[in-house]
Amino acid sequence: RKWDPHRPDTRPGASLAVMAAAPMTWHQRAKKVLVTCEIPNLKDLVVTITEKSFNFAGKAGDKVYSMEVPLAHDVVVEESRWFVNDRAASIILAKKDDSCFWDKISTDAGLKRIVKPNLIEWLEEDDDGYNGLGPVEPEDDGRGGGGMGGMGGMGGMGGMMGGMGGMGG
Repeated sequence: RKWDPHRPDTRPGASLAVMAAAPMTWHQRAKKVLVTCEIPNLKDLVVTITEKSFNFAGKAGDKVYSMEVPLAHDVVVEESRWFVNDRAASIILAKKDDSCFWDKISTDAGLKRIVKPNLIEWLEEDDDGYNGLGPVEPEDDGRGGGGMGGMGGMGGMGGMMGGMGGMGG
């Protein structure tokens, strides 16, 4: 690798490890904010949680991940925790003010492209599961099994292929 004075990881004799920001998703419930970092085989993970931020550092393969996330709201350090398995790291931040809905996780606007909302798990304040009242189930619209139902009038491929003269042998 060529030496680049603007990138310290390319200086002569530097480790070939590449520094990177860890991609994360987040969602919230009334009393907590859940942050997930899906990096397989994360090793030597250290997460430091303070009232106003959390730091994340670990490595996987030849990449070293390190970043600080300044939080948009305060958290209770003693009730916050983190854990890691072979697929992902999870950080659970206990909200200091559980009546506050977080419209963003960080005060650093530059982190929006790295720490993104988890839209699969996302609930708004007025959703049933937000306050821990139970899991949110998809509504049954009477068609059974949910989804889009059938697409009427499509028949099989035979009808479509039958009108295509000159195709085949």
